Amino acid sequence: MKIAESKLSFFFANHKVIQKVAPKILVLIHGNGAVRARQWSRKIILNSSLEKGSQLPFIKMANDQGYGAIVTNGNQELQRMSPEDHASAVWEKLITGSCCDHVIIIAHSYGGQVTMNLARCFPGDFLHRVKAVYLADSVRYGMTGIPLLDQRLCSISLNYVTSDRDCDTPIEFEDGIKSISSGTTSHEWTSWYSLPSIFENIRTLGKSLLDNILFSFSPVQV
Repeated sequence: MKIAESKLSFFFANHKVIQKVAPKILVLIHGNGAVRARQWSRKIILNSSLEKGSQLPFIKMANDQGYGAIVTNGNQELQRMSPEDHASAVWEKLITGSCCDHVIIIAHSYGGQVTMNLARCFPGDFLHRVKAVYLADSVRYGMTGIPLLDQRLCSISLNYVTSDRDCDTPIEFEDGIKSISSGTTSHEWTSWYSLPSIFENIRTLGKSLLDNILFSFSPVQV
């Protein structure tokens, strides 16, 4: 799907997302450099396998759990549109004005900075619609600078960092966002190694939100 502000920039999304009727949406944001849409690491794709270096297993698992998917393509047209502006245009096009009130973001490397910029641009969505942010060895230049928004981001975000410890082992962190081990010391591999943990967290989150909805109903005598 093309972006109106650019003749060349495009991205991918499910039909229900494009029609703005998807109840749950997963947004995938890659890092900067040579990677393109549906890729986490070209090096891994070339030297190991498409499955381990691409976003395809993430998309499949998201679809299996009832999520529509948005796949950004922020490095497509860097001379005319930055990764931050690309993601903002995609968000404005598909999430703003949609019926979706359950958004999850998975971002690798510089995708973390792109996510912070999205939060600054769409603070209302991040306070209410975005339920979780999963970062894979995120590169960020601080938080948003908006206290309430930063508090929200710290409460819903998890950063899978490089470490020789087992995946999910807590790691010391400084910027407020909880960090845990991805299970690998290689930056490029953090997305693949964190995949099972991320989707286990997504399943747990979905169950928790459903339980909250069910328990929010009050008994009515007839």
